Amino acid sequence: MSENSVLKVENLTHSYKDKKNKKIVIKDLSFEVDRGEILSIIGKSGCGKSTMLKIVAGFLSPDSGKIIVNGKEHKKPTRNVMYLQQNYEQLFAWRNVVKNISYSIEQLKLGKEETKKRAEYYTHLVELDEYKEAYPNTLSGGQKQRVAFARALAVEPDLILMDEPFAALDASTRDKLQESTKRIIKEKGQTVLFVSHNIKEAQYIGDRMLVFGSDKDGNIKYYFIENPQEQDKEEIKKLL
Repeated sequence: MSENSVLKVENLTHSYKDKKNKKIVIKDLSFEVDRGEILSIIGKSGCGKSTMLKIVAGFLSPDSGKIIVNGKEHKKPTRNVMYLQQNYEQLFAWRNVVKNISYSIEQLKLGKEETKKRAEYYTHLVELDEYKEAYPNTLSGGQKQRVAFARALAVEPDLILMDEPFAALDASTRDKLQESTKRIIKEKGQTVLFVSHNIKEAQYIGDRMLVFGSDKDGNIKYYFIENPQEQDKEEIKKLL
C-alpha cells in the first residue's frame, strides 16, 4: 500500500445464489485509491458496482479479499467511510436543513457550539444558506441531494462512497450538481469512489475510471482508464 493511499481493495471476490446456481459478480478485483483522488466506476446494470461499494462500506462481507482503509482492515460501517445513496429521501423529515447536516456531526461529540459552527459551514459550502431552516418536504431533489452530500462531508471522513447520486434528477439539475460536487470534493481534498451508469458523467467526475466489463468470451474483466476526460466515449462503451 503506497504512502498516499487511502483505500486498498485486495483480491476481492463476491458471489450470490441465483435459485440453485452460484453467480460470481466480483472476481479477484484489486486496486488502490490515493488521497484526494476521485475514482469513477462504470458498468452495466447488475455487474457488481453497487455491491462493491457496500463491501467497501462494511455492509456486506465478501467471499474473499480485504478492504484496507488508511492501513487498517475495514470490515464494518464506521464514520470514516461515508456511503451516499441514490435515494436522497434518507434525510430526516422532522429536521430542517442545518439540523439534518448537524446529525452526522453530533455523533462526533464535539460540543454544541462546534457542532453548530461546522453544520453552518457545510450548509454554506453546498450553497444552501437561504434554505437552512427549510424542511426536506419543501426542497427539490437536487437540494435534498446537496443536504445528504453535506452531511457526509461534515464528519470529514477518510472516504466517501457515492452510488449513482444524481441518477434520479433531471438533466439540468444533474449537470449543475456534477460541477458543484466535483469542485467541492477537490476543494476539500476528499477521496471518493463515484459509481455511475452514465459514461459521460463518469468521465467528467473521475480523475481515473474503473470499468466493470468483460472480454470477448463474456468473462469478468476490469479496465482502468487514466485521464478519462481525454478518452473517446465510444471506445469506453466497447469495454462494457
